[in-house]
Amino acid sequence: MAALGTGALVALPYCWLLLRSAGRIRTTRNVPATGTALVLGAGVRRDGTPSLILRGRLEVAQDLLESGKVRRIVVSGSPRSRGHSEPVVMRDHLVSRGVPAELVLLDESGVDTWCSCRHAAEDLGLREVTVVTTGFHLRRAVALCRRTGMETWGVGHDARAAGLRRVAARGARREALAVVKAFWWRHHP
Repeated sequence: MAALGTGALVALPYCWLLLRSAGRIRTTRNVPATGTALVLGAGVRRDGTPSLILRGRLEVAQDLLESGKVRRIVVSGSPRSRGHSEPVVMRDHLVSRGVPAELVLLDESGVDTWCSCRHAAEDLGLREVTVVTTGFHLRRAVALCRRTGMETWGVGHDARAAGLRRVAARGARREALAVVKAFWWRHHP
């Protein structure tokens, strides 16, 4: 009986995740235009440059901007990542690649996925968004952004294809616990 209860504790979050993200995971080519890409942080190196995972996410966001799927990019992350503001590093990276600075909004309240989604909905007033993160994290990000009431689509960076197999495997393991937490911990938008 205990095994059945434990199974339900884990199975319910995954059912929620699949239902909330069903049909919402897209590619740069087939995602509907939303106006805004919300890029979730993924760490900064000690030298103040984006981690490889973060760089991949920023490339996806730039592709969305250049293809006309979004008109602006919100970069969301921690104000303290190895002594650097993650959103500032993200903006500077995009600007160094030709993205106009005025099209990049900073969100330093994004210490976790829920905070990033909530800030986009409540403080920025976004009603629809394309959330950009790494593939292993995408379904949870879409589900949490939808929990705030935003119409949400997701486009992911494929870490495995980028040669980051170990990072992707570690991220997928971390997601297993994060999905359970996201479902059972009731956030209030």
